[in-house]
Amino acid sequence: MLTSCGAQYHLKRAIAKDPSIVQKEAIKLDTVIITEIKTVRDSVVIKGDTSMVFVNKGVITQIKVVRDTFMIQTTCPPDTIHIEKEIYVPKVVYQEKTTTFDLVKLILVILTIISLIAFFRKLYKLN
Repeated sequence: MLTSCGAQYHLKRAIAKDPSIVQKEAIKLDTVIITEIKTVRDSVVIKGDTSMVFVNKGVITQIKVVRDTFMIQTTCPPDTIHIEKEIYVPKVVYQEKTTTFDLVKLILVILTIISLIAFFRKLYKLN
């Protein structure tokens, strides 16, 4: 009579009353990868002076010919890669506990009052 129910018992009762507290909920994880700017330079010998710039999908290629030197410079802008992944985790629902007066507690209170009345009656009869 002096022991209480375990947590597992209360969990089973809570699930029986509201099964939505153990349903799984989807969480999206977002990963962002940012690449750095990269510049590549190369030289080739050629005759004549020229300058050209090519732009293709954000990649800028600049070609310069100065006297006998052919200079190529390519610049790649930083790139961002997004990776999304869904993970299912148990959904936790917190609810405020409502105070309820159980029948067992009521019976214990009534028995305690009856036994105290009987004890004091017997005590006063002895005096």
